[in-house]
Amino acid sequence: MHMELLSIDDINPQIARALLKIARKSIEQKLKKEPKVANSDLDDPTLNKYGMAFVTLETKYGENFELRGCIGYVDAVAPIKETVSKAAIAAAFSDPRFPPLKQYELDSVVIEITILTKPQVINVTNRVEIPSKVNVGEDGLIIEKGIMYSGLLLPQVPMEYCWDSETFLAETCIKAGLEPDCWLDDTVTVKKFQGLIIRENIKDNDDIIIMKPSDVKCKLTSST
Repeated sequence: MHMELLSIDDINPQIARALLKIARKSIEQKLKKEPKVANSDLDDPTLNKYGMAFVTLETKYGENFELRGCIGYVDAVAPIKETVSKAAIAAAFSDPRFPPLKQYELDSVVIEITILTKPQVINVTNRVEIPSKVNVGEDGLIIEKGIMYSGLLLPQVPMEYCWDSETFLAETCIKAGLEPDCWLDDTVTVKKFQGLIIRENIKDNDDIIIMKPSDVKCKLTSST
């Protein structure tokens, strides 16, 4: 069966708004133990394209945000509307770093979805060239070694922490449970992918933010 894949270029304000609505509604229904119901305003054919996405939840404290959960999928095994729904529920209730989300927390949670491209292996003749193949502000990274070790960092992460490409590689190695210089090891696979960020705008519940990872500001130099 032919599957039409979602492209980052398919994301417009209408689709972005629909995906954020799906994510929030999925969490609400799980909290209230409500059955999933079909929603006629989510019938856009673009939402049925197969796609990859991560859902990030952040809790707002004053002017600051703290991570509350982040789960996603790098294989296009379901329509994007299902992928986002599943990832949102997993980020809220199954991220092992956090306890399951409670009803009272939901109003202070901001949802962010990163739509991903298909990961591509970085092939080089000499592994010291790998950092030059990583574009900070554009690429996300996946590090894999065998079936036991795997780590992923989204493309906005190095922007948030002001990392260069070598630091980004080292931090992804650490995320995978490996040594920081693991990317130099021939038995380690390094993949990169791109992403587009869609985010709820806390200043206006009806509004959304669509941005490239390169638009993300470094937290370490922020005045807030």
